[in-house]
Amino acid sequence: MLALGLAALLLTAAAVGPADEVKGGKPPVAPARAALEPAATVRVLLRGGQRELVIGSEEALVLFAPDGSRLTEAESPVKVAAAGKEVQAAGRRGASLVFRPTKGFLFFEGNRYRGAFRVQCDGAGGLLLINVVAVEDYLRGVIPAEMPALWPPEALKAQAVAARTYVLQRAQANSGRAYDVLGTVGDQVYAGVGREHPAADAAIKATEGMVITYGGSLIVAYYHSCSGGRTRSGEYPYLASVPSPEESPYESWELSYSLEELGALLTAAGHGLGELESVSVSSPDARDPACRLEFQGSAGNVVLSPAQVRRLIGLDVMRSPSFTVELVDRPGEGLAGLEEWKRAYVISAGGVREMKMRNLVLCGLGGERYLRGTVKLMERVTAPAAVRFAGGGYGHGVGMSQYGAKYMAEHGSSWQDIIHHYYAGVEIRHLSEVGRERMSGL
Repeated sequence: MLALGLAALLLTAAAVGPADEVKGGKPPVAPARAALEPAATVRVLLRGGQRELVIGSEEALVLFAPDGSRLTEAESPVKVAAAGKEVQAAGRRGASLVFRPTKGFLFFEGNRYRGAFRVQCDGAGGLLLINVVAVEDYLRGVIPAEMPALWPPEALKAQAVAARTYVLQRAQANSGRAYDVLGTVGDQVYAGVGREHPAADAAIKATEGMVITYGGSLIVAYYHSCSGGRTRSGEYPYLASVPSPEESPYESWELSYSLEELGALLTAAGHGLGELESVSVSSPDARDPACRLEFQGSAGNVVLSPAQVRRLIGLDVMRSPSFTVELVDRPGEGLAGLEEWKRAYVISAGGVREMKMRNLVLCGLGGERYLRGTVKLMERVTAPAAVRFAGGGYGHGVGMSQYGAKYMAEHGSSWQDIIHHYYAGVEIRHLSEVGRERMSGL
């Protein structure tokens, strides 16, 4: 078993998240899959936006046109550059170029990759480097990056089935675009050959072709590091909130921010509220679907969901959107003196709780009243001094908990048990059983 600290490190940067988490945005539109991209492959974006790339292999590289015709062979490494709306490398130009090694693996920035590289322009003067790789080989570079390879085999199998389902569903959804998934936490962390591990390979082989379906279609198989005891519901019926037995370093955590600190974060995020004056919450429990936090400033207000608050503070700082909110009053009795007058015209309102005139205390004043003498007006302080967040878990909390899968596997559950626990009402099927009309994009 890996040390807990290393396991935690591996998981904090790796969980697949829904659309309100970090994503790479919509990929640029591309024509249908090229001749060198058969149905059994997935297209992974490794890098985007650079004007030059250097790729290599153990020996030489063979360049192909998108239709599969061979263009030339070049010594490794090869510099690839953007040339207007075309890609240029080894004396060849085209809308896109495909590179395959004559032997072994492809190299890019110190990492090794299986399959082929396709390079095309991104429409903004930069290049897209896309690894076109067999689905099962892709999983070999994903599973050990998403879950420690020395975790229980049944947990690794559940991870393999969830990751396979996720990437195939994304490939189906993005079939008309330039790539299917990002190679980062925006989709699934993909580390290429360097992270492959025999234990993860065994889990992938044992579940080869197995996917999760709901109503005959592939599900969006979200997963996360840990939930803090209960998962959150998602946008699909199979992403229901369920208890999650788990032991993790993130069972509970707490953060506290002053109004000034929150105001600075809101300003940095471009909300432009001016000086933050108050915070209110519709429900103290962020697991409540109706929970919203309203931030009122001197120049406006904004209402944010728990997931948006998490992004505001930082995904690695506020570890999950599963938290409770406590508005911390300013020190004292919660009353603040406004002003002293010899004459005061007072209208009773919700914010007025107490009035003092000499030694007489008048409470619950109704309507309007004209007072003479020395009057001290007190009102209940509505703006907290700070906001305290107390939560549990790491990640968006939707779908399968990886620490939950580990716990269940350690206590005798099979990978099928784990899948059925975290994805409600689903079926586990072989890919060959899924209707081809639903898989036309693969």
